[in-house]
Amino acid sequence: MKIKSLFKIALAVLFFTACSSEDNTVSENDNSSRKENLEGEENALNALEDSNRDNLRQYFKFDSREGKAKFISKKGVEMTVFSENLTVNGDPYEGTVFVEFIEIFGIGDMVATGMPTMGVPEGQANEESELAPLITGGQFYINMTTEEGQDIDDGVPYTLDVPTELSGGEGEDTEGMIVWVGDEDENGDVVWEKDTDEEGNENDVPVEDDSFIVEMLSFGWVNIDKLESLDGFEEFTGIWVDAPDGFNDTNSMVYMSYQGQMNLLTGFNDFNYGVDMFDDPYDNIPVGAQFNVIFTSSQGGQWIIGTQQVTIVGNDVIVFTQADLSIVSDPALIAMLNSLP
Repeated sequence: MKIKSLFKIALAVLFFTACSSEDNTVSENDNSSRKENLEGEENALNALEDSNRDNLRQYFKFDSREGKAKFISKKGVEMTVFSENLTVNGDPYEGTVFVEFIEIFGIGDMVATGMPTMGVPEGQANEESELAPLITGGQFYINMTTEEGQDIDDGVPYTLDVPTELSGGEGEDTEGMIVWVGDEDENGDVVWEKDTDEEGNENDVPVEDDSFIVEMLSFGWVNIDKLESLDGFEEFTGIWVDAPDGFNDTNSMVYMSYQGQMNLLTGFNDFNYGVDMFDDPYDNIPVGAQFNVIFTSSQGGQWIIGTQQVTIVGNDVIVFTQADLSIVSDPALIAMLNSLP
């Protein structure tokens, strides 16, 4: 995490000092009990996200000797596979092929699966990459295997025909999209980078008959995106998020979505132990914009969730008390987030 300005840290310290004796919503006993429960919840949030990704997996199969196969997903995405010349470890393969497919649309599923839309504007992703928000037309995972479970090699041409209405896009919102790709790290996080050829050319995504048309030759995570332009904003800032005792970077996440926009979600869990607050590491939030701030954690296999609607004024400190948090199931979480303004 990059070092913040002394002004921002000083502001947070002043806020923390002023508020620490004023919040009487939760008793010390309640805080102590919650803190003990959370100590056993490390990695539990990742487990919830993984479970929701599993819930979204769809499976299809086809015979590669047919030369071409089509599938329609539960959301209405049409996938076409051109199956001549398949290989496994470089050797020709003919026979049954199993397709694994995940599709993610909307704030609810993005949070439930831990899939914010943030990418590297240029170059390849690494630990030092500065991330920027992306407007998405849909996030997908595709893999193909043989009957014996061996992976089919990259190089198989396939297309995705993705209705723009699934991501709420229309008009200018659908223009300028390109393909982004990403690999899961050891925590299941995916950071998006542009899909380019050997000469650095981007993989454009045209719109035909109100659908995005994606052409691919590789498997894994695929995203239809463009960088959020942030036109009309001149000043940018970071925020702090103050949550009850026990919540930190080992068991919680903070997400932000623009109010009125279902296809952009940023996320962070950087935690400043000096002031016991979550600390936005990017400082690229536009002052004056209206956001939904979403706080998540887990307990006993269920979600802990809190949301607030805010207008950013600069170096904001967003406070979640115990009373702001609810324990909900997967369907309740998704429904709640999809109904945000």
